[in-house]
Amino acid sequence: MQKIIHATQLLAIVAVITLAASCSGARGSDNTITVSILPQKYFVDVLSDSALKVNVMVPPGASHSTYSPTTRQFKDLSDSRLYIGIGHLGYETAWLDRLGELNKDMKLLNLSDYTELIAGDCDHDHEGEDEHAHGIDPHIWLSPKVITELLPLMRDALIESYPELKATIEANYSKLMAQIEETDAAMQATCENLSYRSFMIFHPALTYLARDYDLDQRVIEVDGKEPSPAYLASLIESAKQDSIKVIFIQQEYDVRNARTIAKEAGIDLVVIDPMKYDWVENINELNSIFQKYLNE
Repeated sequence: MQKIIHATQLLAIVAVITLAASCSGARGSDNTITVSILPQKYFVDVLSDSALKVNVMVPPGASHSTYSPTTRQFKDLSDSRLYIGIGHLGYETAWLDRLGELNKDMKLLNLSDYTELIAGDCDHDHEGEDEHAHGIDPHIWLSPKVITELLPLMRDALIESYPELKATIEANYSKLMAQIEETDAAMQATCENLSYRSFMIFHPALTYLARDYDLDQRVIEVDGKEPSPAYLASLIESAKQDSIKVIFIQQEYDVRNARTIAKEAGIDLVVIDPMKYDWVENINELNSIFQKYLNE
């Protein structure tokens, strides 16, 4: 039902934006691109020296699982020369295949088409109204190893759309890739020498990072829903038995059950922000957290 509503909303938005564009006699903006989330804006800003206007579909503080973009955001999308999508976020499930209707000249780069994906019931409506994003975990941007695969694609898409910025983009790409490779090497070194490999997390944001660095992510929410009393009890017991030291939580989710587990098992809650703008800083902060909580 929710997908039908989303599709109806999109048709209405397309009609309004198309009418506005035809009345103005103009379409598109030379320096506007659209991305799904804030960390992608960071990559674009660094690569382009902030020469481009970047429209971010999921704003700071919003849940990518449930957020519905506004008409204003779709208008900015219709003015974009390029869309760089994650590919399996909640709104993309309903709208990604039809975004071209907003601007037939807009190029589309779906990053999920270019990396090995992990099945998982992750992007969903927490009221149970929306289906999962085809059973794919969308959190590809939180693994440095994945980003080393995807950054060249972002570079090439930007150069294709903005050839006048080629020299700037290529120079900044070399510097940024070096930073990303450093974060990868640092994370690898940390994770190879941990005393413990397991952590708990309310929302499964670190699935790809856990896969790529051989960590054990234990998720509290189940299919986007609160855990049952029996499952909650099993989580508390496993936290005690396996000496789990930390539960990661995010401010945009109701984490009362995480607090219950932390209290009963005597472990710490740590707030993380997977949507933080500065990607390099964010990954380095996660590295420091692992060093603190997954060691003796």
